[in-house]
Amino acid sequence: MSHPPLIPIPEALARLGLEERLRVVPVQSGYPSPKQVNLVVRRVADSAMLFESSAAAPDLLEETQRALDEAGVGRLDAVLVTHCHGDHAGAAGILAGRGRPPGERAPIHLSSVGYRFLTQPVAAFLNETYEIYLARSHWGLLEYDTLSHEEMIENALRKRFSGYFAQTPKAALRFVDRDELPPGIAAVPSPGHSWDCVLYFDEALGVAIPGDTIICTGIVERPETHAFVVPIFTVAGQSYSMAWERYVQSITRLEAFFRSHEVRMILPPHGRLAVVDPLAWVRFARDYFRELYRALRVDFLGDRARSGSPFLACDVAALLPSTGSHPVSTPGHFFGMLCALADDGYLTLDEHVRTRQIRFTLRDALPPDWIEARLAEPAGLTVHRAPGARSP
Repeated sequence: MSHPPLIPIPEALARLGLEERLRVVPVQSGYPSPKQVNLVVRRVADSAMLFESSAAAPDLLEETQRALDEAGVGRLDAVLVTHCHGDHAGAAGILAGRGRPPGERAPIHLSSVGYRFLTQPVAAFLNETYEIYLARSHWGLLEYDTLSHEEMIENALRKRFSGYFAQTPKAALRFVDRDELPPGIAAVPSPGHSWDCVLYFDEALGVAIPGDTIICTGIVERPETHAFVVPIFTVAGQSYSMAWERYVQSITRLEAFFRSHEVRMILPPHGRLAVVDPLAWVRFARDYFRELYRALRVDFLGDRARSGSPFLACDVAALLPSTGSHPVSTPGHFFGMLCALADDGYLTLDEHVRTRQIRFTLRDALPPDWIEARLAEPAGLTVHRAPGARSP
């Protein structure tokens, strides 16, 4: 699987002559990986828009406010978040108040799908916590009935994340899937990493901000390390095959968008590299899922002992290394694919009533062209813009 060369963000901005209009401000994400998130400041005359917001934990918020001060960002006229994870949306309600009287906020733009992480963060986070452990049980990494309250709710790392969202009233929110967008900014739904992901596109500059749908990794000084990463499929609202189906559809949808719009550069949310060939990501993402399917069909089920016995998603994932963003990325990717194959009748799916582990058994031989057919399915392209705005 080949990975395209990527370009350091400052070099990409300079090449396109955008240093005065765009600034990338990396701040700590608060998560073990990736450790930083890229805030993007878009200047328009005397105003500024901010894409992403980092988390609302006091230390992270203080760093973010200081970084925006150093970048010369005062009053914000819009905050746009790609999806409601803490490192992308948690502090949106606070940062939207920069340069404004107490209680007043700039509009916060996001998908309507996940907004309750902002309006009701405690309840939304509690529900997500249970879904995380349920999903990992589905994959075969845990047994749900053995987990105690302390292991889930009081888990030290998980509990830390509970303070990453600042509660924000719904009146401050603008829903991009209802065409509530700043002029000149388009939004394309791109779920899969999470069900509320959107890609933003600055139509005047030709720059896309994709959230965690498109992630790069690598050390700037070592081009041989530059690569794309398929993100972890997070679990809220994405049971069974949903996340896999959505991400595959997003690949097709974004390919159609990249072919019909002049996307000069993509600014990923993590790392120090920009993408200047959007279709290279499309090729990579499709090749990744082709390799997953080949590993399942040939390497795993090609073994007669395995093909006749029930197996877990994590059993198959042992054939491939993690995709880099998280140690449970690959089990989640395989799990969604296996559920889709079960939906199509090639596998049986049996969920244990107590452990909630799901075991799959081969029912019919997997056809070589199944993945190609799924990758070729039309997804439909809807591009959201402010009312009255026209496509360039």
